[in-house]
Amino acid sequence: MVQIGEILKSARLSKGYTLDDLQQMTKIQKRYLIAIEEGDYEIMPGNFYVRAFIKQYADTVGLDGDRLLGDHASVIPEIHGGVQVEDSGSFSPTRSETKRASKKTNFNYGGSVQSQLPTLLLAVAVIAIVLVIWKATLSDDGEQIQTEVASIISQTTLASQETVSSNTEQTDSAVVAEQTAQVTLVSSADGYAEYDITSLSLPSELKISAMAGGSSWISVSVNGIVQEPSGIVDSENPLTVALPLNTSEIEVVVGVMPATIIELDGAVVAMPADYQEIQTQTLSFTVKSVE
Repeated sequence: MVQIGEILKSARLSKGYTLDDLQQMTKIQKRYLIAIEEGDYEIMPGNFYVRAFIKQYADTVGLDGDRLLGDHASVIPEIHGGVQVEDSGSFSPTRSETKRASKKTNFNYGGSVQSQLPTLLLAVAVIAIVLVIWKATLSDDGEQIQTEVASIISQTTLASQETVSSNTEQTDSAVVAEQTAQVTLVSSADGYAEYDITSLSLPSELKISAMAGGSSWISVSVNGIVQEPSGIVDSENPLTVALPLNTSEIEVVVGVMPATIIELDGAVVAMPADYQEIQTQTLSFTVKSVE
């Protein structure tokens, strides 16, 4: 059987395309195009890139990429061969994760009692005023009675205002505590970048898309396990990956870095400094837990 690389090269030459032309048209680096033509798949950044690049190459030179992949399936590496799939049903949260989850609930006994204090104070004030009025029926000192009633109202109002102010301050503190995820670029060199993530509210999601008119090849691993689906994304077909409660490490392999947009928990991730020069990059994210 004629090798797939020979078929692609022949089709390219028949179109009059050079490797530089094809690189410009497909956005696939020239060294990967050469590797495809020579059948050297070892230098590819991952097995799924082999299939994606071959299909892109074939479609660009006028061949049927899907049919070509099907006819030569036996010699093309499988995308996820032997990968262990995570059993989401077997996960049991740890004590620290349960504690973090309990911090996020809106209900707590202390807050419930505090929210009722103004009403309780008002009830006490009403009872006190009734007692003072009852006392007035037994006394002729009307001026003293008016003074006592005014004092009760004043004290009740002050206590109620202090309670409301205290509740407002606690609410403001809770809002400040619920921060959005902070993604910090720690290091970046030679197509590999490391990030730290803090204040990430799990479970969450990672969304990857591409700029209008562009596309990229993406593979995502969570805690060392490759996630489905992976492959080509564009502006109209983004990739969304769920991040479970036990997420500690995230790795994203990007095929066309300049066109890629990565969002974590709704925040856009800053690209490495060399994202324009090095198209294929690996981004590693470490989730820092906050106790």
